[in-house]
Amino acid sequence: MATAKDTTRLAATRCRRERLERGTASWVTMVLLLGLAAAAYAAVVFVPPAVLQYEVKQVVRDYGNQAVKSPEDEVLVKGMIQKIRTLQQEPGVDAAGARIWIPVIDLQREDIVWERDRESKPPTLHVAFEYPRTIELPWLDRSVERVFRVDLTMDISRPDWGPPR
Repeated sequence: MATAKDTTRLAATRCRRERLERGTASWVTMVLLLGLAAAAYAAVVFVPPAVLQYEVKQVVRDYGNQAVKSPEDEVLVKGMIQKIRTLQQEPGVDAAGARIWIPVIDLQREDIVWERDRESKPPTLHVAFEYPRTIELPWLDRSVERVFRVDLTMDISRPDWGPPR
């Protein structure tokens, strides 16, 4: 036998079910959609600079690996700077009005710390630098200035693969 309390609960449940069947959304659905939109916006804005930072670290590690066999530090630093400058470029205009590509990360030799320590056991290479990056926030008409840091200390000892065969 149904009591008054059960009848009220059934009526409220039926009313809610009918409202949702008509295509209306609850406040929970709206909050979830807004959260999803905010997460997508943050991903579009902040993932590309993070990927570029990862690529820069990979270039530094690559030149650290090259330093194992090459004692020419200045050649390695110049090559690393050139590689980092070509990772991402933006179109621009020079003083004469010609269209050029401007590197997003504009490193110079004096910005980079490159210290090879042969006396330590194992020998190490310390590479460190900072670079600013302006992140444009679409639809907000704002930009954010962030400073990204690379500070890596790498082992540059030659590996011992055992006796030759």
